Amino acid sequence: MFNTYLLLFFEFFKIGLFTFGGGYASLPFLYHICDMYNWFSHEELTQLIAISGITPGPIGLNMATFAGFQTLGLKGALISSIALIIPMMIITSQVFRLYKKFSENSYVKSVLYVLRPTSCALILGVGIKLFYNLVLLNKLSFNCIDYKALFLVLFLFVLTFKLKRDPIIYMAIAGAFGILFQFVKIL
Repeated sequence: MFNTYLLLFFEFFKIGLFTFGGGYASLPFLYHICDMYNWFSHEELTQLIAISGITPGPIGLNMATFAGFQTLGLKGALISSIALIIPMMIITSQVFRLYKKFSENSYVKSVLYVLRPTSCALILGVGIKLFYNLVLLNKLSFNCIDYKALFLVLFLFVLTFKLKRDPIIYMAIAGAFGILFQFVKIL
């Protein structure tokens, strides 16, 4: 049991140390944890992502808290949250102090230039994996596609670019469709 606490701390410390680009950039690490330790399933991770997106606070911290709670209860939630925050606090304070001094340095600009597309690629990769898990339901037959979910993804994707509104509106629309889809399934 003590080893699990240490592993949980180490894995989320690693996420806090190596995640650049916000909370969604931590998703490849969470999928790795899911595959390595079986602390939670891919389906639970998908739900964790959805819950983290709609709850207040930083998404990465919300995911760490929920994943820790799913793994070891309240102690796990505290351990994973603290482990995620420690490297961010240290790095942020040092980077802020040094950025003022080296912001015009060509090496610093080069590193930042490379980190942006790398973060985008990681998020895109997870998005494709989520799309595959949610819409195609891990089945390769086209007869098994969840067309309602596919419609919702495409509809919200188009709506996002057409309306350019607050993301909370799209989440409310998605929630309404989810209730509607569930209601239709019951009838």
